[in-house]
Formats: sequence, structure tokens, C-alpha cells
Amino acid sequence: TSAFEELMAVSSLREQLSQDLVGKPVVLTPDTVLEYVEGLRLPLLADHKLVASDSSTGNLNYCFVVRSSDPSGPSVFVKQAPDFVRCLGEDAKLTTDRIRIEALAALEFSTRAPGCLPTLYHFDAANCVLVMEHLCNHKLLQDVLSAGEITTTPAVAIAKFMAAVHGSSLGDAALDAAFANEALCGITTSYVFTLPFQADDSNSNDPAIDERAAELRSSEPLQTAISAARARFASAREGLIHGDLHAGSVMTDGTDGKVIDHEFAFFGPLGFDLGLFLAGYTFPFAVALAASQGSKLDALSAAMRMCVTSYFDLLTPQISAAADLARGVSAVSIWTDALRFMGCELLRRVLGVAKRAELEELAADPATKPTKLAAEHILLNIGELVLLAAHAPAVHGSIDGVEELLRRMMAAQYASDKGAV
Repeated sequence: TSAFEELMAVSSLREQLSQDLVGKPVVLTPDTVLEYVEGLRLPLLADHKLVASDSSTGNLNYCFVVRSSDPSGPSVFVKQAPDFVRCLGEDAKLTTDRIRIEALAALEFSTRAPGCLPTLYHFDAANCVLVMEHLCNHKLLQDVLSAGEITTTPAVAIAKFMAAVHGSSLGDAALDAAFANEALCGITTSYVFTLPFQADDSNSNDPAIDERAAELRSSEPLQTAISAARARFASAREGLIHGDLHAGSVMTDGTDGKVIDHEFAFFGPLGFDLGLFLAGYTFPFAVALAASQGSKLDALSAAMRMCVTSYFDLLTPQISAAADLARGVSAVSIWTDALRFMGCELLRRVLGVAKRAELEELAADPATKPTKLAAEHILLNIGELVLLAAHAPAVHGSIDGVEELLRRMMAAQYASDKGAV
């Protein structure tokens, strides 16, 4: 996509965002989405016979790819947010305002960090539809990491994205008002900070870690640290963040990093993005540690190191330059929050309802299931130790930078009788 096309898309999006979301959206299907896209008369698809396919893999939304019947022709990605949770059905109501938030976030992200997300071609407020660039040559970062195709390039690209968006939005009252996003923040509060750490029917884990799970849920120091993380998530109003920046919300072709799925964007703690992104590298790290894959550990460590270093190198001068707006925000406070949020993300992916594909794939094969269980214990150890260290460093030892984090992660070996390192 050229810079001119991206600029025109931003201009069009501004106009489309001025429309109100009214009425009930007409839910698209693989049959009707074709007619819908043809009716938009997008220049990109002009003179092409089109075909459509369902690409819905997430829990909330309907997604489709509409492409030229010519394999070498163009394509677009269509995303629709119905007024319910797609995977649960029409009785599980959810605000359609999330698609407006995603479009508004795309506008802000494109302006503040050009080239870091797919170009948007159309926003339909009435039917809650986004039509965007189809990243057909890209893969999800979580799949790339799981396959062992690990370089520092995507990590640095996302560090630059975070620094650009975070730094340029520090203390911006208008953005704070525009990005409250209470409904989706409520989902995060429930499924990242609350339900995994108590008895709840939505939770699941392998019976082999039942004892460890019970230990963590009954640990008063850990529960106090989790409560502190939840309170920071709810109260810190620092800057505009993606709000769901795990490795499934990033795509790469090996030379870049593109952010997607920003309907969780809100004005909150900057460390939340960094913490979730680092957690995305920690899942394959735990698998590699359990399987004694030294070269993979080295590559993942290098990517995490470059991400953190690049992020703070770019962000810290912006914090200093905006000291009047960035009251209370510092590299130290962001890092502490990142550790808190990283820990919650690691724990909830093992104990809660939302699982990680690289771990579930290991469980399917009896030969690799022991590796999966070992990796889960490692993840629980890391999650506990970073939460405790962030909340009470004098008691549990300070993790004052990425090198100490990596050292502590390497020491988080599988142990059925001992949790924290």
C-alpha cells in the first residue's frame, strides 16, 4: 500500500466515523458478503470476478476474505461486529460500538505510527463492517514463533509502534474521553484479572497441574499482587494503547510487524501493551525451555531484549519532553506495570478459558504431552515470580530490566513441588 493510498484511506475513515451506529446490523455470510463488497465498487477490485471465503477464527466477530478469482489478483479482508458474541450465539449480547472503537483506533494508529497496520478501505457504521487490506503474505506472529521462525524484526517493529502511539498520546484528555471502551475493558477485567484466579466454571486446566493451580489461587501474596494489577488496569490513564497486543494480534511477513484487532483499544496503562506482547514470546520460550531447545531460547531472548530496549530508547525522550502531560509516568513505572500484566497473562492462559495454540497442539500427541505439562509449570512459575517481584520487590527480588527478566525466566525450570523462583 502506498503512502498516498494510506492517506486517502485515513481521510475517508474520518468521514465515515462521523456517522452514527443505528439499527441492527445485517449479519453477513459467505454468500452475502460477496454482493456486499461488489456494491462498494472499490477501485482495488475493479474489473475482477470475485469469490468469498469465511475466515472467522476468533470469538467475537465474523471475518471473510473476498478475492479475485485470479490467484494473482487482489483481495480484501472483511470484518463484522454483530451485536452478540459470535462463538456464543445471539443470546450473548455485546455492544456493536466495538467496531467503531476499532475504526477510531485504526485512524489514530495510522496517523501516529504510519505503516503499522492494514490499510482500511471502508467503514460501514450501520452494519458494523470494516473492509481492509488483506495481508495475504503475512502470518500471525504466534504461528511464526511456534514454528521457530524467530527474528528480532517483528519485535522491533511493534516496539516502534508502541513507542510512537504511547509517546504521542501521553495525557491527551480528548483521547481519554474518546477511548473509554468500558464494555471490552470489562471483558479484560473478567478474563485476564479475575475469573482465572478463582473457582469458576469457565476455567480449565490439565488435571496434572490441579495441585499447583489450587496453590496459586490460595496464595495470599499472589492474590494481592493480582488485585494490584487489576487496580492499575482500571485506574491508570496514561495514553492510548492497543489493549489486546498478544502475538495473535500481530502479523508479519518476516520484514515487518502489523497490528490487527484493535477493538480493545482504550486510554490506559502503557505497560499493558508491553506486558502482553512480552507474554506472547514467553509461551514459546517456556516450550523451548521444557524441550531444551537452546537455539530457540537464544532467538526468543534476543527478540524480547530488542523489543524492550527499542521501546524504551524511543519512548523515554518523549516522556521527558511531555513531562507536564506524563505526570507520574516513567520508564520504571511502565516496566513495573508490564511485569504485572505479563504475569497475569501467563497465568490466565494456563488456568483460564483462553488457551494458547502452541500448548494445545502439544497436548494432542502423547509423545509431546510431557513437554506441554512442563511448559505449563514453567509458565506458572514465571507468571508468579514476575507478579510478586513487581508488587513486592524488596521481598521477592527486583526485576529491574529485561536482562534480569530473562535470567529469572531461564531459572524457572519445571518443578512439581515448588512454584516461584
